[in-house]
Amino acid sequence: MIMKILAVDDDPVFLGVLLPMLHAQGKTDVTIARSGDEALLKLAEAEEAFDCLLLDIQMPGMSGVQLCNHVRNLPAYRRTPIVMITAMTGKRFIDDAFAAGATDYITKPLDPIDLKARIGMADRLLKERSITASLEKKFDQRNDIIAIDVDFDTPFPIPGFERGVEYLALENYLLMLGNKRMYSTAAFGISVKNAHLFYKKSSPLGFVNMLGDVASAISDAVKSEQMMIAYAGAGNFVAVLSHNPSTEWTELEAMIQSGIEDFASFYAADRLPLPQIKVGDLARTSFFGLFNPTSILDHAVNLAQSRQDGKLKSWWSAA
Repeated sequence: MIMKILAVDDDPVFLGVLLPMLHAQGKTDVTIARSGDEALLKLAEAEEAFDCLLLDIQMPGMSGVQLCNHVRNLPAYRRTPIVMITAMTGKRFIDDAFAAGATDYITKPLDPIDLKARIGMADRLLKERSITASLEKKFDQRNDIIAIDVDFDTPFPIPGFERGVEYLALENYLLMLGNKRMYSTAAFGISVKNAHLFYKKSSPLGFVNMLGDVASAISDAVKSEQMMIAYAGAGNFVAVLSHNPSTEWTELEAMIQSGIEDFASFYAADRLPLPQIKVGDLARTSFFGLFNPTSILDHAVNLAQSRQDGKLKSWWSAA
């Protein structure tokens, strides 16, 4: 498969470095835009959608973050890999980029090995995109369920989860923060305790729909919070934030469970129980000496999975 790339940068010198690096990796189908407005025009005019976007953050007029946000509102580009390429390494720029929908972030000056790894990540996402597309198709013209293959343990984007980011993007965000800035970052898991029952007794589509119901309830419960949330696989969600939540875990868990109860009649009709939610304790880097920033995600999920009823410290005391 030939990857079709749109590279957006106003610096001709940088483009003169980027293009040979991409060509050396076999990426020769590259279109150039020198501003956000020109990029949106090329997206609109393209006969076939681009497979990957490389966006500079600092540009005259529309910034790369603003452009990323515009692109994510285009139906054809909701899941397209977007890699931000910039000299800006401050946490605010990283936060803004990923909040706008960036998949990855690479800093200038470009390192050929680093660029190859990021493009390789985009290649992997493209292969997984066909799975996501099948998840979003629920019925054919005869109203029969389309066969889809969903692995229980594998993270995948949940259709309609507007607050959600891809798990890989969340990992990339933490890696960009690095160990030093991770000390001001926390994560917590949200686990569907009976997820495996749904996976065994429901159809693949039913399992995905259950996760969509949980994602909707999570979105409603945390709508006032600034956090990034991803589906981590095996019925687990994980949220990353840089401050203590304004809602205690008991209230948050009750709000999510209450939101799921709105779907009770559907589960009763299918003779299935309601998804049962557990919210885990806050996981922080300083508690367990992480060397890999993304380990905080695994730890947060484990805390939610292992939590027993009524056994969780206050988030404030835990932090």
